[in-house]
Amino acid sequence: RMKNSSNLLNYHCPRYEELTKIPMYMEQLIQTLDKYLQPFEVPGEEKTITATMVNNYVKHKIISPPTNKKYSESHIMYLIVIGILKSVLNISEIGMVIKMQIEQYPIQVAFDFFAIELENSLKVTFGTRDFAEANSEKEKTPLSKLVRSALLSFANKVYVKKNIYLDYQEYQEKLKAL
Repeated sequence: RMKNSSNLLNYHCPRYEELTKIPMYMEQLIQTLDKYLQPFEVPGEEKTITATMVNNYVKHKIISPPTNKKYSESHIMYLIVIGILKSVLNISEIGMVIKMQIEQYPIQVAFDFFAIELENSLKVTFGTRDFAEANSEKEKTPLSKLVRSALLSFANKVYVKKNIYLDYQEYQEKLKAL
């Protein structure tokens, strides 16, 4: 079990119903995203989502442009998904996964499935390490397997990076003590 993993073991990804329905400006959008994505950041690496990145996603038509410079809950959903998956998939692959999900399910259902699968992936990766638990869902469509696999990849990447950083920090402290 990883040191300092309890925040990820108990991580809660918001469900559609929990997202603010009040349109927000860029600064508020970034603060909201930070609240959800910051636990995955590794010291010394760039932030998961910045204003520049959001502007690029709009420019490249990955997300819709804001309305009167204000972003909606659908922007928050897309950017949480992008923020999570961009460490394991490229942006066009993320676009394909999102497109497949929302063609098959209403966006709220697709997002809530993503949120639940993210939490399950983190619990398994930072907790039991019994990866069979991550496949307990009864409905195993090719798409659900794809999303689950991407999220397990993400959880494992975070696990490895956080452990490397923590072990290295511990190593540096031991050297100083000598």
